[in-house]
Amino acid sequence: MSSSTSSSRSHSRSTLGIPSRCWCGSKLTTFAAQTKENLYRRFYRCEIGVKRQSEAHLFKWIDEAIIDEINLVDSKHCQLEADVQSFKNSTTQRLHEHAKHVDEALFEMRRIIHDQAASLAELKRRSDNLTQVIEADFAPLGNGSAVTTTESTPQHCCCSYCFRNLSIVVCQTKHLSIVG
Repeated sequence: MSSSTSSSRSHSRSTLGIPSRCWCGSKLTTFAAQTKENLYRRFYRCEIGVKRQSEAHLFKWIDEAIIDEINLVDSKHCQLEADVQSFKNSTTQRLHEHAKHVDEALFEMRRIIHDQAASLAELKRRSDNLTQVIEADFAPLGNGSAVTTTESTPQHCCCSYCFRNLSIVVCQTKHLSIVG
């Protein structure tokens, strides 16, 4: 205990940070040095090591242990900063890729909606044309001489499939009925 550092002692083992147990398994206690070079400097040592100074038990200056502990915490802090930055970068990249996929899907959905709207408009146009053709074909039958109906009376064909407020009905099975 006459040396100023623990490095001058020849130990086969070294301990980083603040130790809690000796290599022999005993709990550590703090003691104050009584040498002229290190008067009252505090150190860690187990009870057995104090009694048997010839044996190689753990010895560590408290100030060196605290510096070791600070260095360990700094190292862990730097590693955590690097991990957080790496996570941040990878998350940002994944979010940009996801946003790109969402934009592509949105564009595709808009294209489909546009195509469907165009198809619907074409079907409506064809339906209107077909309605005009059917009305023109059956106009002589509905000249008013055979049937008189009111707008509020629902009309249906002979197959009871179609219901309309018309005086002439052509159902999907091509039946023509005028029901009053």
